[in-house]
Amino acid sequence: MLPELKKAFAFSSDERIFEYLLFLFLSLFVISLPTSRAFVSIAQILLAANWLLEGSFKEKFRRLGKNRAAFYLIGVFFVYALGLFWTQDLAYGGSVMKNKLPYLSLILVVASSRPLKNERILILPLLYAASLLFTTFAGVAVVLSETHTDPRDVSPFIPHIHLSMMILMTAVFLPWYIRRISAGKTWYFVSLAVSAWLVVFLFIMGTLTGIITLVVMIIFLLLRDLFRKPGIAKSIIFGLMIVAAGVISFFIMKQIAEPVYRQVNPEPYEFHELTAKGNIYTHDEEIELRENGHLVFSFIAKDELRNAWNQRSDIIFDSLDQAGNELKYTLYRFLSSKGLRKDEAALQMLSDEEIKAVEQGIPNYLYMEWPNVYVRIHQTFWELHAYRQTGNPSGHSFTQRLEVWRAGFVAAKMRPVFGWGTGSHILAIHTGLDLIESRFDAFVLKHAHNQLLHLVIMLGITGLIAIFALYYMFIRQSGAIRYLPFNILIVIVMVFMLGNSPLDSQMSLNFILFFALYFGVLMPRLKKTHTPIRMHN
Repeated sequence: MLPELKKAFAFSSDERIFEYLLFLFLSLFVISLPTSRAFVSIAQILLAANWLLEGSFKEKFRRLGKNRAAFYLIGVFFVYALGLFWTQDLAYGGSVMKNKLPYLSLILVVASSRPLKNERILILPLLYAASLLFTTFAGVAVVLSETHTDPRDVSPFIPHIHLSMMILMTAVFLPWYIRRISAGKTWYFVSLAVSAWLVVFLFIMGTLTGIITLVVMIIFLLLRDLFRKPGIAKSIIFGLMIVAAGVISFFIMKQIAEPVYRQVNPEPYEFHELTAKGNIYTHDEEIELRENGHLVFSFIAKDELRNAWNQRSDIIFDSLDQAGNELKYTLYRFLSSKGLRKDEAALQMLSDEEIKAVEQGIPNYLYMEWPNVYVRIHQTFWELHAYRQTGNPSGHSFTQRLEVWRAGFVAAKMRPVFGWGTGSHILAIHTGLDLIESRFDAFVLKHAHNQLLHLVIMLGITGLIAIFALYYMFIRQSGAIRYLPFNILIVIVMVFMLGNSPLDSQMSLNFILFFALYFGVLMPRLKKTHTPIRMHN
């Protein structure tokens, strides 16, 4: 691999400097995908500047005219641009269009430029994979430092949701790719080890959407193999595997959810008891929040607990924990999770490790024992249960999405054909929140966290159909669907669309467009000129 790497980065006397810079800036782009939002943008600016300075636009557009697949992808940019004509927030619409520039700075630039050399096309995904691997090692360093307060903080450079998409794609892509560019078995086994590590790291992060997507990917691969090579025995085994997985998942979910829906009700006389120091407990009977079945806002001796806490911790009682929540409420929940009252005697029963957990924002002692994925599932159940009881989604990511979806549907029905315009989706959601009389008064999300709903709000059903039609035409025209990793990319994007907007999030979009470019534009060029490589499934 090292000779190929050296050859790829070597500047030859028979090439123009602009061709060499194109490769260097693409290398910066792929290395930055898992590591830096800023350098992804810088790489695109450099790509565009290099393209403009090179000139030869007539020749470039002639090349682009022959590449119909890329033309369809570029068309998506102009669908969003049309939405500026009826937006009510032109300033934010401009910000949205800035995030759509990869359709031009990446797809337009590469598709219209002179083809990259074979060794450079081959090395780009490996640079990206190496950067992703480095990112996971940096994440492990965060874990070992014990400074993180949320499993999702294990993604050190970019949001965990984007990193999980990259991990899932690379876990399949890398062995597939290495097997086709290297005849030796050593690098193939190395790639399998890297893929296994990436899956392990996904569970370390505990990204629930990523883990669900992994399950869907496995089912997809099994079904794909079943339909390609059908057989009765294989069908029976597959069916039994699905049933077994379903049963195991059910019991795991039941085990995780049981503490959320458990109810431990004190006897009436207990509410009149005093603390060991003779102080009166307060009880908020209107708040039914529970932790592992125990009432959170009952049996509180606030002053007594404050004094005891301040003697054991450097983070004062009436401040925020390291996760940004009010520490006293985290402490109430933690003590309740252990079935303890909120007084000095209960606090003295906590170990130093548990005090540190509360400081970090951990609200339930079970989170110290469970793997991250269990914690994330439990948090989702707890948030949903609290939302049903209080009607207030504030402070919880999952229930905030539910509330935004409700508001988004209301807003979408108001302007179903052409939507509210590019950039007006936040205004639309705020309008929807007002109409449903939501108690969510701190909306800061940048999109509806559902790709279909987000597009309908912004561009209406017309825009939704237009964008997906252009993506479909790209897939059909480019032939990228013939490659297994591109199929996996489609599966990943479809699952993530349910709870996120990957086509409207900067890092996810750049990641998706790079692999669309690679399989739809660069690979076909390579196939014509590099026949020794087995490029097909």
